[in-house]
Amino acid sequence: MCSMIKIGFGTFCSNAHSTMSTNHTLRLQNLNFDSLFKAFLMNLNDLFKLLDLCKSENIQVFRLGSRFIPFASHDKFEEKWLNKLEPLLVEAGKRIRREYNIRITMHPGQFVVLNSPIKEVLERSIRELQYHFWLLDRLGIGEDGVVIVHVGGVYEDKQRAIEKFIDTVEKNSWLKERLAVENDESLFNAQDVLQISQTLRIPFVFDYFHHTLNQSEISLKEVFETWSSARTPKVHLSSGREGEFRLHGDYIRIEDFINLWNILSQTGIDKVHIMIEAKKKELAIRRLRDELTKLQLNEEATLRITL
Repeated sequence: MCSMIKIGFGTFCSNAHSTMSTNHTLRLQNLNFDSLFKAFLMNLNDLFKLLDLCKSENIQVFRLGSRFIPFASHDKFEEKWLNKLEPLLVEAGKRIRREYNIRITMHPGQFVVLNSPIKEVLERSIRELQYHFWLLDRLGIGEDGVVIVHVGGVYEDKQRAIEKFIDTVEKNSWLKERLAVENDESLFNAQDVLQISQTLRIPFVFDYFHHTLNQSEISLKEVFETWSSARTPKVHLSSGREGEFRLHGDYIRIEDFINLWNILSQTGIDKVHIMIEAKKKELAIRRLRDELTKLQLNEEATLRITL
């Protein structure tokens, strides 16, 4: 089969050697504005270094670290600190839009659980997402800047857990402005997440690696229909670690890319962003490109795979 899809690769949070990061933080017991500001400035400075790296490597998506403003959703964090940081974020956003054509997204950790039966967990999750949305808004990131979450726990009744997630989002309808949902490796498969996505009319970020571990019958065409025309569909790609297959490896195996491509080529889409969730980050993207070139494949050309 012959098809044409324009692919943009993405990376996340830091560089391969962790010499630059958007997740510098501090100890909670040391939380005060001076310490916070120091960590924030390190994250802000490294963000532009990382965006320069992405630009030089033709990487089109960057996932911003959730600890960009450390402990921003914590009870001990004072709201007035955000007011002090806001002007710097607004100026940073202007520079991002002026100098970089790079999509910015976020993906808070697994402690964000929107279907938790525990009130305190649910409240903390909402506060964490409020921070993520606030940050992207202050940076002036458009609607392509999605915030990706997993569904959460099953709590002995998967369908009820799905309904709880849907109910939480419906009761906090502002979440629909940026929220996207991803399939996971053990609890909620792609079919489960498609149900949620279609019901809430929020985007579904398909994770290929998780799909191989937690399989279901799924149409990627339906997955991509959850994305509005103003947003580029986004998928995640990683390869299992040697000897510990359920963990992310350092690089992407070429066969994993080709398997994903075989699925993508059936959807009729003309553009997709692939977040490369490999430990070696930009080095993994560089190696993958080299291997694709050897196979006479690249992101800009027609990708020819015989099914």
